[in-house]
Amino acid sequence: MAFRCTLPLKDPVATLAYRPWTASVKPFQVSPQTWYVAGQTWVGCYLIDTGDGLILIDTAIPESMYLLVDSIYRLGYKPENIKKILLSHAHFDHCGAAKAMKELTGAELYMSKEDWEFMKACPDETMVLDKDSHPQMFEPDQFYSDDKPVVLGNIAVRSMLTPGHTPGCTSFFWEEENPANGARYVIGMHGGVGANTMNDNYYASSKYLTPVYRDRFLKDAEKLQEIHVDIALPSHPNQIEIIDRAGQYTHENQPYLDETIWADFIKERVRQVKALMK
Repeated sequence: MAFRCTLPLKDPVATLAYRPWTASVKPFQVSPQTWYVAGQTWVGCYLIDTGDGLILIDTAIPESMYLLVDSIYRLGYKPENIKKILLSHAHFDHCGAAKAMKELTGAELYMSKEDWEFMKACPDETMVLDKDSHPQMFEPDQFYSDDKPVVLGNIAVRSMLTPGHTPGCTSFFWEEENPANGARYVIGMHGGVGANTMNDNYYASSKYLTPVYRDRFLKDAEKLQEIHVDIALPSHPNQIEIIDRAGQYTHENQPYLDETIWADFIKERVRQVKALMK
């Protein structure tokens, strides 16, 4: 599997609000213990079976939440099996359904303190961004700490503050074992790489973000590229194409296993950010 990105979903919020069947996708496995469960092809949501409850990464928007819940049931789980919800950053497309999912599951809700402050200070730059979506404000139960992983069952998710797209954008890394051969894989998901908030036009109107965050993103990219990741997962599935292999996973056949993709993905996002600086 070589690195490949594709075009994003056109008019995504209206699509999910009024014609969701055109962007729906059944849940599919991406690693020994992780499934893509967003139910749609715009924003990625991932479910990790830790052996002692589930971890959900991101919730997408309220308008697609029923697709997320349906995906969970299709896999044989129940929403109440989710014990922890991890949010990658404070944009409505990733956390718009966080309050509803927390209420439905009773799970602990995690996000970065930096993005919690950003969300409170600038709802118009985080939650209230599209007339067709109706996210609810929420309060996290826990804040991330880079030196304290989120642990549940046999999974320890290491969070890493990776500012740029937002001040508190958070990336995740964890290990899983393949039961077929005992191989261990590092799974990685960058919390947000959108250049739409890392350009001069955006900074000119933002009440909160400045080029300092872009500088941090570019600086961090150098060390991020050096992190070993066996299976790279995208926060938007077009950023690292994974939908094209949906349903092909088996423990013996690893369609998403490629340790070169992570570094290539980071390099491509850096290229896109720098292109907007010229």
